[in-house]
Amino acid sequence: MNFQDFLLKLWESYIGNIIEYTLFVAPFFVIFWWLFKKKFQAIRIQETPRATTHHFQHDLKHTVKTLLIFAVMDVTLLYLQSKGYTFLYNNIEQYGWTYLVISFAVVLFLHDAFFYWTHRAMHHSKLYSFFHRVHHESTDPSPLTSGSFHPSEAVVENALQFILPFVMPLHLSVILAWQLFDILNNILAHLGYELYPKGWVKMPILKYKTASTHHNMHHQLFNGNYALYFTWWDKWMGTEFKDYESRHELIFERKHIKKSSEGLYSLAVSDIR
Repeated sequence: MNFQDFLLKLWESYIGNIIEYTLFVAPFFVIFWWLFKKKFQAIRIQETPRATTHHFQHDLKHTVKTLLIFAVMDVTLLYLQSKGYTFLYNNIEQYGWTYLVISFAVVLFLHDAFFYWTHRAMHHSKLYSFFHRVHHESTDPSPLTSGSFHPSEAVVENALQFILPFVMPLHLSVILAWQLFDILNNILAHLGYELYPKGWVKMPILKYKTASTHHNMHHQLFNGNYALYFTWWDKWMGTEFKDYESRHELIFERKHIKKSSEGLYSLAVSDIR
């Protein structure tokens, strides 16, 4: 692959990322934030909307940069694969179906841990402004926020997907399934509406999967609820807001919620486990 071929692949990957982003994000934004926002008001996490056109424009501006960075990293990875430097493989029989399933579970576990610790690190006062401030511009996040990162954070966000193929054998279908799971999880985390049903946070096993409220609280209160897919790292490290579970339940019982005039609920930033 010469430089001209690289640029062509980069362009194709970038356009593909934009199309993928649009196909996944646009329906959620249009349905919940435009056409049927009144219909879904009952499950809105922050009852009083605070996101404005400024925030939407901000998120889109940074998302197009994020998608370009992802494209550069993806094309570079595929180039290195073509040179035999990675453990990516195409034939499932090479490692078998059992390994395929296990490898998918492993990448989710590793990504969840990687995200928790890098996310928490980016909240350090010496790192926050350079890495993470752009993403937290939206304290009332929407689906558009799901791709809004500073370029430095975008590299961190995609780093594990770039690194793992050099460390362990991964079938391309596992990479694609991982991307799909991550995209949908990211959209729901920033949706602003709670689609996980009442009682989710009490259900055996399922309660360890983060509900939309979990990450929405992080955008409101900043210093807690750092998790990506699962709640256990926050629970183990004492960084989960202690009323996360009750906050989720109270969304379905609005009459019991006390909120300020700004639409925030009565909870202090230091109010963690």
